[in-house]
Amino acid sequence: MKGKKLFFLSLILALAAAGAVYLYLVQLEARSKAAAELVPVPVAKEEIPARVKLDASMFTTIELPKTALHADAILDIGEIAGAYSRERMAAGEQVLSSRLVFAQSKAALAYQISPRHRAVTVPVNNVSGVAGFILPGDYVDAVVTIDPPTAEGETLTKVVADKLKVLAVGQYIREQTAEQLVVDTVTLDVPLNAVTALIQASERGSLRLVLRPVSDSDSTVLPAYRIGQFHQ
Repeated sequence: MKGKKLFFLSLILALAAAGAVYLYLVQLEARSKAAAELVPVPVAKEEIPARVKLDASMFTTIELPKTALHADAILDIGEIAGAYSRERMAAGEQVLSSRLVFAQSKAALAYQISPRHRAVTVPVNNVSGVAGFILPGDYVDAVVTIDPPTAEGETLTKVVADKLKVLAVGQYIREQTAEQLVVDTVTLDVPLNAVTALIQASERGSLRLVLRPVSDSDSTVLPAYRIGQFHQ
């Protein structure tokens, strides 16, 4: 009988000791977390190659001690979406702003060019550039007036390419203000089949950019016009 009592007493004491140790460890962990100041940080779920457009699904959030944070780390996943990876990112790696290319950055121009397009810069002045009211993100038609190669021909005005997105105005690749941007160049997102024609129009003719309305879906192409039509 005594043996059973001693057994149960030992069991109770063991359970009490285990409970005390457990409570101590829980309290210790809580104090450790509080002391560490854990911060939620986005990290890559898996390896991400360079020059890839990023979205929130590529990342997960983990908690890291504040002291382990890189000074350049991004803490909000929302800031990452839409940016591009400048370099390869390893799985579990903190996301550093210095290793991303953002749409607002001057370095991001190459990332804004549409597939099978090229960025072409053309010179403009206050007239050919719509008095400085063209802004990045607008759409324009490129219209050239060119003299004939022989005396028998006629001066011709025609559309070289239409619905061209404006990538940059001067050195600006995003809208700065509602004011005019007085610049001498405009960079356009040009389809491959129109690149050489636009360059020749700029070099050999008088090129004007025609600003299209916002949300314009009209597919009508402006007709060509010959100087002889003035006398008809």
